[in-house]
Amino acid sequence: MSDIDFSELPNKKYYSISEVSTLLGIKQTEIRYWEKFQPKLRSKSVIRSYDLKKIKLLLEMKKLIKDQGIKPGKIATYLTTKKNSKSPQLGIKKELIKIRNTIKNARKV
Repeated sequence: MSDIDFSELPNKKYYSISEVSTLLGIKQTEIRYWEKFQPKLRSKSVIRSYDLKKIKLLLEMKKLIKDQGIKPGKIATYLTTKKNSKSPQLGIKKELIKIRNTIKNARKV
């Protein structure tokens, strides 16, 4: 499944559900169904509108559901776990860089 070139999208702040459906190659009913499991997708107004951030989230959900077979009900848990797992890795990397720099400074002495 190829990624979408967002630079070719019309320069708009919000896109309708039909535009997003066509862009992602999924049915509008699927998008509405996925909104039940990912409340961030649902706009506050009656008319569904999606910004680039929501479209990217939908694209990620599509990849998880269609390619990896994750059930829509498990998506929120999966995304939260994935997001939280990156944070400790960044902390570990920073700590290792500090240790490396400390060792380099100790060798100079």
